[in-house]
Amino acid sequence: MEEELQHALSSLKRNKNKENVISFLKLIRKYFPPSDDFSITLWKSGIYEYVLDRRGIAILRVAEDEYLPYMSAYEKRLDFFQIPENLINNFDWKSVLKQLRDIVLEYSKRDKNFVKIAEILNDVILKNI
Repeated sequence: MEEELQHALSSLKRNKNKENVISFLKLIRKYFPPSDDFSITLWKSGIYEYVLDRRGIAILRVAEDEYLPYMSAYEKRLDFFQIPENLINNFDWKSVLKQLRDIVLEYSKRDKNFVKIAEILNDVILKNI
């Protein structure tokens, strides 16, 4: 499990192209808890936010109404190959792994099996800083 993640990360660090980013995202999606309550922010651009959750990638359009005290968001699901080049160029694998580690640690309070996954993610982060 850790070796597969380490290999994908090494490939990504060597060559940050679309294929390597996609394979990395597909791999870390496997580590998500079985809940729709968690997502990782991949990149923000203006009112658009690209997120990864256990179902894949989504683009959120977040708008704050000037006269109303709330925000509204619209979600659109993307195929992995629809990821824009700007996301690829600005992809921050450290942030993604740290967010995933925090999610897994939070979920491990409910399910102790996720403590091991959090330790694996932490080890990978520390080895690659």
